[in-house]
Amino acid sequence: MIHHVFIIDARDTVVVQKKFWIINVDKEEIRRFAFRVKTNQMLLIEEIGSIKCIGQPLGRGVVILCAEFVDEDTTLMEKIEKVAFEFRRVISYEEEFDAFMRKLDTYVTTKLKISLLGHGGVGKTTILHLLNGGKMPQTYIPTIGVDIQKVERTRIGTYELLLWDFAGQERFRKLWKTLFSRCRIVFLVTDSTLENVLQSRDILDFLKEHDSLNAVVIIANKQDLPGALQPSIVQRLLGIKTFGLIAIDPNDRLKALDIIQKSLEREVDWTKMEIDTINFLP
Repeated sequence: MIHHVFIIDARDTVVVQKKFWIINVDKEEIRRFAFRVKTNQMLLIEEIGSIKCIGQPLGRGVVILCAEFVDEDTTLMEKIEKVAFEFRRVISYEEEFDAFMRKLDTYVTTKLKISLLGHGGVGKTTILHLLNGGKMPQTYIPTIGVDIQKVERTRIGTYELLLWDFAGQERFRKLWKTLFSRCRIVFLVTDSTLENVLQSRDILDFLKEHDSLNAVVIIANKQDLPGALQPSIVQRLLGIKTFGLIAIDPNDRLKALDIIQKSLEREVDWTKMEIDTINFLP
């Protein structure tokens, strides 16, 4: 994720500074990096502390994007070129500065791939409908292969959400390992019954074999049904961070988005959030 954008002019004045995420950056380190970019008059990519910075000369100024290590260099180069091109239009008076700031979000947006795994009938497709604000399915129709949908009009930080709903039937599992590429979060969905929670251990074993356990979060769905196990119990049984959800309840949409946000930065103290990182786009 690109979490900061800076544009610094020839007098080392920060003329654009936008923060998209709750990660902090060292402003003095950014200024020193900007100086190296201007001195060399070439695009530079450096790791500064726990972040990755890419800088591009802009006349006698410089554009800087700060991102996570997982962001690919080629993608960052494409995005910084777009930001630089649009800002040149501003300084040539072809576009208003306020319009540039409004559009800056779209220049740095990245797709976040989220995979939904679980046995059939646990509510994976219903979660997808919940996030998109669509009508809930009244009957169970098994997913065939994989269903890919973008979560419309919603962004977390600079991430657009792209959900991959994987079929839970055994015959489709050979597809899973080939489709996990660049997946940032894996939601293992259960129906909160003891039987299904214990059955889900085989999926965890599969993920462990493919070194994907670090990205896994459990969603204990169907918390409204009698006898549903509490998320804390599911977490003890499976040993993975677990959140409860009622996917058929439209009121749980914000909760589902909050689960995604928490899953992105589990080490952050969410009680001390500096900014609202969920955007609902018009």
